[in-house]
Amino acid sequence: MVINRNSLQAAGAGQNSRVLPDEAVVSYCDTLGERLGWLAKALTEEQRAGRLSIAACQAAQAFMQEIRATVLVMALKHGRQLLEVEPVPMTIDPTESGMPTFKDFWMLRDDRDHAEEQLKQIPQRPELIEQALDAIYNGHRPVKQQILWLQRAYMERLAATPVVSDFRQGEPVKLSAEANGRLYAISWTGVIRSLSLFESVTLSFEERGGWHVTGGIGELRDLIDDLAGGRNTLPEMIGLLNQAPWIVPRAIERVTLGPYHHRWTENDDLIQRALSAAHEGEPWMLRAAIERASTTKAAQRSKMDVLFGREPMESGPILNYRVLLAPLAIKQFLGDADEDGQACEVYGVTKQGDLIN
Repeated sequence: MVINRNSLQAAGAGQNSRVLPDEAVVSYCDTLGERLGWLAKALTEEQRAGRLSIAACQAAQAFMQEIRATVLVMALKHGRQLLEVEPVPMTIDPTESGMPTFKDFWMLRDDRDHAEEQLKQIPQRPELIEQALDAIYNGHRPVKQQILWLQRAYMERLAATPVVSDFRQGEPVKLSAEANGRLYAISWTGVIRSLSLFESVTLSFEERGGWHVTGGIGELRDLIDDLAGGRNTLPEMIGLLNQAPWIVPRAIERVTLGPYHHRWTENDDLIQRALSAAHEGEPWMLRAAIERASTTKAAQRSKMDVLFGREPMESGPILNYRVLLAPLAIKQFLGDADEDGQACEVYGVTKQGDLIN
């Protein structure tokens, strides 16, 4: 997926950030959350079409739910700007992803780390109501109580929300129906910080030898941690995961979420031409890329592989699928290709939120 076509990036300007107007932040977060929900539905269609495994689809959808929860908390946080409570404006990456910059996720995570402590210093809701009524009866506006009410609502929601900012691994999931089956899947998620994009990766593997997945999982987790922060190709990932002596990699899938083009991004002529096809409502385009590589045969074992009991596998061709989500009018304009004319699974979203492909 080509995401570095913007003229600012081509000129070597590097990652940029744009401060959204205060009045635009809440609506931006709300609509992004809604559109991520539609994209999750599109991935279900991709799974039904055989372009994504069930395990990888479920992992990506769970990750999107977490992203959606995070941006909705961002909306609550920055909604307090109207009362001049939140002094730090929200920034997005206008040239690469169209998503919030990683700075905003870091700051949100810092707020979460102190949420429980701050909640202890804010009066409970019944007490705030009583104080507000006293202020009103005495002819004053309960501004202080309003601010504290919003602060408590924000902190309570934040304390219960997993903030998407770190590289994380899930638990192994058994795929075999048989009691003695040895086929598993494990997923991990993260943010490509330099591009402000999100990715979910799922490895399907077969347990071998006398190992048990709950006993030898530490080695695999250490290898997966080595992938954090990088943008490795799928064959490189398989090569690294071959170092685990008790697993045989079978397939690896990666779902990359973004870019997200909208009114606040630096849209080139082709993107702007596609966006102009939406005559009603706000034009936008949200993308996802699906990559899949399966192992085809056993690789040649070195002396070290034999010594450590490894069974390395070779990866086959990488399959790439691109998904584009946009208002129905843009779907009708593009057909079954993106703005470059490249084959792409384009999903149109109706006013009622239904998907048309």
